[in-house]
Amino acid sequence: MKKLIRWTSNIVVAFLILLSISSIYSVYQTKKNPNQLPTILGYKVMTVLTGSMEPHLKPGDLVAVKTTAPEDLNVNDVITYRNNEKTLVTHRIIDLSVQDGSIFFQTKGDANNIADEHLVPANQVIGTVRFYLPKIGYITNFIKSPLGLTAAAILFLILITIGHSKKTYSARKEDYRDSSIS
Repeated sequence: MKKLIRWTSNIVVAFLILLSISSIYSVYQTKKNPNQLPTILGYKVMTVLTGSMEPHLKPGDLVAVKTTAPEDLNVNDVITYRNNEKTLVTHRIIDLSVQDGSIFFQTKGDANNIADEHLVPANQVIGTVRFYLPKIGYITNFIKSPLGLTAAAILFLILITIGHSKKTYSARKEDYRDSSIS
């Protein structure tokens, strides 16, 4: 049972460390290029803020969006697009149309009764949602905040200190055992 608890806690700690590092990297990318979305391993990672895509996506879910060529998009794909300069929307494609040689997408949130008011031009599409992690967006948003960055740094230092203390304690215990045997 102790091994299972230790194994589980190691996985949780590793996941939190990876999440912290990717969040800090995301903050760095945002500061370096404020007009571009940060990417991690080729994915743009964002948090769902509204319930327009429920039950598929819920507020607080973390979505990973991969750039996709407009001609590869199909009806039922869930896409993220730029509604205006600062607003990103993640909705499902319900129809495609070509006007004057350009592709446009009709979108709708799964929880919405009607389609979105405007067609989405292909050049506003960021990409398709490839996967999502329920509720993890809340954690990444916290880590990106000044308080969260501080908490992540303190947690990292605590974990390093605990690891070092365990090694030191084990070494001293081993030395004590070796000296009492002789």
